[in-house]
Amino acid sequence: MLSRLSAILSGISKAFAALAVALLAILISYVVFSRFVTHTTPHWAEELPRLVLVWSAFIGGVACSHDRSHLMAGLLPFMVRSPRVLNVVERVNQALVIVGLAVLGYAGWQLAELTGDQTLPALDVSAGTVYLALPFACAITIVVHLAQLFAPTPAMAKE
Repeated sequence: MLSRLSAILSGISKAFAALAVALLAILISYVVFSRFVTHTTPHWAEELPRLVLVWSAFIGGVACSHDRSHLMAGLLPFMVRSPRVLNVVERVNQALVIVGLAVLGYAGWQLAELTGDQTLPALDVSAGTVYLALPFACAITIVVHLAQLFAPTPAMAKE
């Protein structure tokens, strides 16, 4: 069940990130066109693309965690040959990542609360909206890592 939820959240995050990147390309193209062709700049030219970029980056990280496509050195399998030891290290790593994400998400939540009453001048939305991307993405990524933590190992799946 947790594995299925993780896959669904990953698919939604991929779709969201893809749409956000497409929107970002459209926004930037429009701003460049406006600046150099019409010699006017939209009032939201700085803030809206930044807001879209932040949200797309953090939500896109959920899919990277699910697909295990984050950059890693991967030297441990060359030094340790025991599948049991590698499995234990993997489980400890997942647990540490979950703790780190929880701490990071909590700090992001506090930052969003601190800036919640401030508004972005051009967009007239709360500045906390930008910072809410962090706790939101951390919460979803924790679900993904919990699914990986409790997934059966390949050796256990064969039995």
